[in-house]
Amino acid sequence: MKLPRVRQNLLGAVFVGPAFCYIMLVVIYPLLYSLWASFTNMRLTSPITSFVGLDTYAQALSSEIFQESLIVTAVFLVCVVALEFILGFALAYSFSRMTRTHPVMRSLLLLPVMATPVSVGLVWKLMLNSEFGILAGWGRAFGASGILWLSDPTLALVSVVIMDVWQWTPFMFLILLAGLEGLPKEPVESAQVDGANRWQILLFITLPMMRRIIVIAVVFRLMFAIATFDTVYVLTKGGPARATDLITLFIQREGFVNLNIASASAVSFLVLIAVLVVTTILFKRDLADAK
Repeated sequence: MKLPRVRQNLLGAVFVGPAFCYIMLVVIYPLLYSLWASFTNMRLTSPITSFVGLDTYAQALSSEIFQESLIVTAVFLVCVVALEFILGFALAYSFSRMTRTHPVMRSLLLLPVMATPVSVGLVWKLMLNSEFGILAGWGRAFGASGILWLSDPTLALVSVVIMDVWQWTPFMFLILLAGLEGLPKEPVESAQVDGANRWQILLFITLPMMRRIIVIAVVFRLMFAIATFDTVYVLTKGGPARATDLITLFIQREGFVNLNIASASAVSFLVLIAVLVVTTILFKRDLADAK
């Protein structure tokens, strides 16, 4: 028996209502409140809050600590996204060419991305310990003792990059493998008939056909990478000498340590705008050219 239209709408509202209220309370309201706070001088240490317009954004952009954090974040993003794409594509391409691959092999490769960020940070902190870490033991075995992985500014950033690459390369691998397995086989077979070798097929046929998948994988990984916080906080807390002070750690410190809610909100929206601009450019340019 078909219900009347009004009753159908009411029934739909009953089912959708809880989800709508949840989104409004957990997502929309905090977002709007944070946006309003970014235009004020709100500090939890001061009872007086007044509207200051774009002054908070100007102060954040002129801060040397913010600028250093932005540079560290940019270096981190470029390194991890590039390395994860190269390794992920190499693994995916190898798996796609295998005639038989056991599901256990793919499952083992996905284990790092399934681990919780805090546990990953703790494990790598123990591994990179200069006194009793496993990497320090290997270094002493090969005569390279005394490497301060987490105390040297350059090595600390390298350690953060290596840890992130280890954890998130499977994410790239999974997306790129799905794209490779979904490609049509006719262009490759035609190229093989014409005498093209493996590298020519990869460069001039496989990669152009994979362009959309590659853009989607890179954009998604970029959005996830810019939100990296847990692992780096556990591993280095942004040190030494702010060498690994990512923008997320800067925001956390401004909001929860310095209690400067206005500055933390302003920087958060600056990061959001930057991500939106970059992703829009990538999607509009690369996906339009791929048509």
